Amino acid sequence: MSQGNSGNYKQFKSFDISDDHLSAVNRKRRVALNFDVVLFNPAPNEDPYKLLEERMVFTDDPSTTIDSIWWNWGEGNIVPYKSKRLPSLQHDGYQSWLDQGIDIVKIFLDETHKRGLECFYSHRMNGGDMDPRTVPGVGVIFDNFVHEGQFSSGIEAGPNKIPMKEENPEWLFDLPWAPSKPWNFAIEEVRQFILGNLTEIVEDYNFDGIELDFARGVVFPQGEGWQNRDKLSDFMQQIRQMTLEIEEKRGRPFLVAARVPENLPGCHFDGLDVETWAKNNFVDIFTVGCRSFEVDIQSFQKIVRGKSIKIFPSIDDHHSSDGYCTPPIEVFRGLFSNWYQQGADGIQTFNFAYGPKQALSPVDPWGDIHLQAYKEIANLPQLLYSDKTFVIQRRGGGHGQELIAYPEDWETPRYWYANTNMLAQLPIPLSADDKVDTLLKINIGDDVNTHYEKVNKVQVKVLLHDCNKEYLKIPRMSLPTKETENQIQRVMIREFVIPFRPGKENEIALYNNPVSKDTDKHFQMRINNILSPIPRINSGWFIFDVSPKHFALGENLIGLCLTNKKSNQNIMVEKLEVHISYKK
Repeated sequence: MSQGNSGNYKQFKSFDISDDHLSAVNRKRRVALNFDVVLFNPAPNEDPYKLLEERMVFTDDPSTTIDSIWWNWGEGNIVPYKSKRLPSLQHDGYQSWLDQGIDIVKIFLDETHKRGLECFYSHRMNGGDMDPRTVPGVGVIFDNFVHEGQFSSGIEAGPNKIPMKEENPEWLFDLPWAPSKPWNFAIEEVRQFILGNLTEIVEDYNFDGIELDFARGVVFPQGEGWQNRDKLSDFMQQIRQMTLEIEEKRGRPFLVAARVPENLPGCHFDGLDVETWAKNNFVDIFTVGCRSFEVDIQSFQKIVRGKSIKIFPSIDDHHSSDGYCTPPIEVFRGLFSNWYQQGADGIQTFNFAYGPKQALSPVDPWGDIHLQAYKEIANLPQLLYSDKTFVIQRRGGGHGQELIAYPEDWETPRYWYANTNMLAQLPIPLSADDKVDTLLKINIGDDVNTHYEKVNKVQVKVLLHDCNKEYLKIPRMSLPTKETENQIQRVMIREFVIPFRPGKENEIALYNNPVSKDTDKHFQMRINNILSPIPRINSGWFIFDVSPKHFALGENLIGLCLTNKKSNQNIMVEKLEVHISYKK
């Protein structure tokens, strides 16, 4: 039951779940790998089984812990299979399979099942219609650009034309960054159309479940989400009704997952009444967050209490957390430690490398780091006393300034919450008053206080930016300008350490404007109100050597300030990291 703005109540049906269904919900599922757009440019007559083998390299590695594969086949409105409802991809590679009666979706599904793995269909709730297509005399178009070989030509070409959108423009709304207008889920006909499309998938394929990805696409016009939440909850009710009916017909469970923002206010901002979904058993799994390091698992635990609904925080390392694109393995370990300590049932990876061949440059560590993460992500005994780095989330980033503002050029993203890390703490002004602290919270998933004898050292590293000059923004392959004689070393705040790919050949990196060399003498930090020693400066970072006994398991409060008041002082805290190394 959910209350709308008018004060009226809408009654929703609460579903009873069978024992077989509950067994499927509770099956072993440590790591769910979400393949975001499986294939964007297959060659005509390319061997689908070879393509599958390439994408399962890390999954097939016996040292990894992947139990579930969630295949995403595109933006959602044009498909790689023969559909009675939707147009097929107008791409030479996909068309060659369709002409030969090859069902690429069924092949990937069947081969996943042959490996003994769970298999979901992941559906973008409001994709951008940027699916690949071949235009005679032009070439392959993907993500709105014409592509030449491996790289983008930079020539914009526009999205696919979707017949149902062309016929019903009143079902759509505008987004400033979207060449293709998205569906307005406040409209009944839209919800019924999408329901029909998903029913076809559930009926025609033997998937174990479906993920409704609300992180991929805004479903309501700006400011209209929460007032239309009952309409979306009704849609979710119909999805559950449909999947349970098909479950009964086929004689085996069919699960429903929903990918939603990382906290309840973010869900409400986007019009997702997840409390109602949980109360009435509309879903079996919440995949929570996108590129969010800080996920409010405990609030989701409260709304699923008494239910068999699993909570899987999700991490995207392509549209990555700002300032931490393909970070060192220690950062991933800290992330996993925090999530497990807070009660995660498992973890979803999104846009991770699937094999070493994805790294097209010898300087790209993408594949190596992701393979190591897959080896450790659910190996809790190994993870326990492995070196870790715990970090504070930065706002924004990940998709580019036109979609989500970068933190250095921040503006409130009022179109949606998902993907934005809107409530993140950093960057934040550093207090220049010795009686007023800049307060920051950081989660530490390792109990270093209790197990201090196993700890080698703990360092808190802080990165500052002097706002009296602008940030430095240059292509990733360029060298930054040298610091002045009075400045400490310049540091890269943000880099995109991803394989070269169309449109990502030379991303812009962000550097700070370094503070003066005497800043360390006036920089104070308190951990849970314990004053830390004076920091030292190394490679542009302020490093505090601290005791593990200063930290609590879980949430900790950090206070920062400068003790010398200067009228022109304007410094930002860009990053704060806690580095923990263990005795070997």
